[in-house]
Amino acid sequence: MSTSSSLSNDNSVRIHDYSGTSDQAAESIKNVAKDIRESSSTLRGLILTLLRSGTIGELARAIHETTTAIRDTANEINDTVKDLKERGIIKDTANAVKETTNRAREIIQVAKDATREAVETAPATTKTLKEVSEKVKSRVTEISSSS
Repeated sequence: MSTSSSLSNDNSVRIHDYSGTSDQAAESIKNVAKDIRESSSTLRGLILTLLRSGTIGELARAIHETTTAIRDTANEINDTVKDLKERGIIKDTANAVKETTNRAREIIQVAKDATREAVETAPATTKTLKEVSEKVKSRVTEISSSS
């Protein structure tokens, strides 16, 4: 008969010897308890030192003053924003930014168009300027010769 079938048919209680492990566990628990007592004693001493020196009270006052200052500042900011909103300054500013952005886009488009037109007409303009320049030179030469 195989081991697995004998185990599945065996309804008896099996007892395992944990005595070695139990001793180790008990010793570990004792060590933890000792560490807790030592830490507790050290912490108690630290707290007494902090109380006697006034450090805890000073820390509490500093936290109180800081939170009060933060609260007051938050209230002032809130009041200022409400005032700006009520007077329409926030909306007006947003509209001015929007209008400025739109105008800037229009200006950029005009500049692009002007640049494109200048590039397209440059050869003809150069030719015309040369022709005019030659005519002016000829005319100046004629006038200079006849004088």
